[in-house]
Amino acid sequence: MKIEKIEIFDKDFPPRLKNIKRPPKQLYVIGDKSILKQKGIAIVGSRDCTEEGLRNARIFSANIAKEGFTIISGMAKGIDAAAHSRRN
Repeated sequence: MKIEKIEIFDKDFPPRLKNIKRPPKQLYVIGDKSILKQKGIAIVGSRDCTEEGLRNARIFSANIAKEGFTIISGMAKGIDAAAHSRRN
């Protein structure tokens, strides 16, 4: 897959992200960058978490995604990664 860099002045940079106190200067995207303009929710948590925490992150993110939200995380191991997993 191709990694694409989107800088803050690019038209594809998420408008809401530009308006936070200290926005990132660039983002790296793999896949459909149009989802950056959809409503989203960040799910972050411990890398060293319990099985219950992992299960809850998966269930919560699956339910919120069904409501049309894009799940956003740093993709670290633990809760972040579980939020993108389809396993319950």
